[in-house]
Amino acid sequence: MRTVCGLATARGFAVGPVFVYRGDGDIPIPEYVVESGREGEELARLRRALNETKRDLESLVATLRARTGRADAKIFECHLMILEDSVLCRETEKHIREDRVNAEAAVRRTADRARSMFERMNDPYFRERVRDLDDVERRLLKNLLGFAANPHVELKTPSIVVADDLTPSETVQLPRALVLGFATNGGSATSHVALLARAMGIPAVTGLGDITALVEPGETILLDGTGGTVIVAPDASAIREFRDLVERQKEISEEAVTGAPAGTLRDGGRVKLYANLHPGAPLEDVKSLGARGVGLYRSEYLWLNKEAEPSEDEQYRAYREVVEFAKTLSSEASVTIRVLDIGGDKMVRGISQRGEVRQREANPFLGNRSIRYLLSNKAVFRTQLRAILRASVHGRVCILYPMISCIEELRQAAAVLADVRAQLDAEGVPYDRDVPVGAMIEVPSAAINAAALAKHVRFFSIGTNDLVQYTMAADRGNESVAHLYQPTNPAVLRLMRHVIDVAKKQGISVGVCGESAADPLVGVLWAAMGIDILSMSATYIPVMSKLFSKLTRADLDEYLAAVDAIGDEATGEETMARCREWMLSKIPDLDNIVF
Repeated sequence: MRTVCGLATARGFAVGPVFVYRGDGDIPIPEYVVESGREGEELARLRRALNETKRDLESLVATLRARTGRADAKIFECHLMILEDSVLCRETEKHIREDRVNAEAAVRRTADRARSMFERMNDPYFRERVRDLDDVERRLLKNLLGFAANPHVELKTPSIVVADDLTPSETVQLPRALVLGFATNGGSATSHVALLARAMGIPAVTGLGDITALVEPGETILLDGTGGTVIVAPDASAIREFRDLVERQKEISEEAVTGAPAGTLRDGGRVKLYANLHPGAPLEDVKSLGARGVGLYRSEYLWLNKEAEPSEDEQYRAYREVVEFAKTLSSEASVTIRVLDIGGDKMVRGISQRGEVRQREANPFLGNRSIRYLLSNKAVFRTQLRAILRASVHGRVCILYPMISCIEELRQAAAVLADVRAQLDAEGVPYDRDVPVGAMIEVPSAAINAAALAKHVRFFSIGTNDLVQYTMAADRGNESVAHLYQPTNPAVLRLMRHVIDVAKKQGISVGVCGESAADPLVGVLWAAMGIDILSMSATYIPVMSKLFSKLTRADLDEYLAAVDAIGDEATGEETMARCREWMLSKIPDLDNIVF
């Protein structure tokens, strides 16, 4: 046997034969100088190909909406926006007119320049958008060159799909019912394969390096999306073990739907398990997995890859849809809408065209992002707040301000909200006058000054992804320092404990919406500290619910005492090891549930 290590991008286990998908590969294109006076012919060729590609994408969007739900369709709606981007179109036409190159070469030059812009960005999500651009370029070049569309992938038996990487088109064209898992050479936690896999509940491991060279089509491999490994040439014992894990996964998911409400403790206590969502996510999947509400709605997805800023009505419709759906989850369900959380390095073309985005910053993660951006662009902020308040008449809505670092920001945000309320009142527009407002605690200064901040909000939502990174000064996406990204480091635990204690004393609720909420060891620790809501990708709710069903409130108190007993001199790794040791003492079959 050989174990290949990669990135754990979608939790779960899979056993099955290999299906190697090599995709289209590079498309060779000609490049030549267009004869003077014939530039118009090349422009006409380009426009015909653009129209044909647009029809292809519109047809694909319509098919996906009818067949698979809105999440996949949303990806190709973004592709349409890239295709119709006026800046990219003008640049391509300029290459034809001024450089007098053929349409194929002009498309390649424009795409190469856009690719380099995306790849220079610090944000991994936006670096991954290169895959969207690649997909659109491939479609357009095929139509220019007269290539026939790809034939349907003939995946006839349930298999683990192994590929170098997958574009969005390639991913969604694979028959879902036959995909047991994904294993790719490249990709990251924010790649389309990872995002779609988590949404579909399909285990995935990315960043495996050369997995395509190590396997043969049809051979059985084992995929561990929780640990981030793939086992090649497994023996009979390993195969049996993985098959047991797969069956156990199915049982846990079924129990989550048919058993007690998600997050119910063995003694009847409750820990609220909510879902993290973004516009376009398949809502029915969230319900089937047991979510009791929406703890984080990432509104920024309404802006990404759009030609123009979403209008107030566009935002209102999106918010209303999720708010009305949430009412079907539980009687207590609410939707927490995080206002535009965008960084200085992120492209929002509709806003930048109005001259409201600052020049590129040397360190955008410490720059004009999130609430800072909104407070310096109040027109954008007011429009979003109007849309959220209008949607609040349709169900329980909470407004969440991201990256709060000081009390001044809360005061300024409150003033903007007051202006919006007054404007709606003057117009006679109805809204819920008791919409709770909360602050994301993801900056150490906010955690330290939580007592002052708590007087201005109704709830805290702790974004552990950034809180850990900013506290440890370690980017979890940077391999050289990723070992320092430790949710259980004493400094992080002290900040968490302080924020939770402050919230309890002030009588406001407190939740966690970072990825650690779904970590079997750390998420339970947050609950033991007193967290009211754990919000996570919906596919992780069944496992977390199963763990809580085996514990009592007294167990959680004991768990916290065991961690506190280690002391501040323990390392983050030592604390994590103690957490695992305690959990195994209470849940001996822990590994069968989550690992």
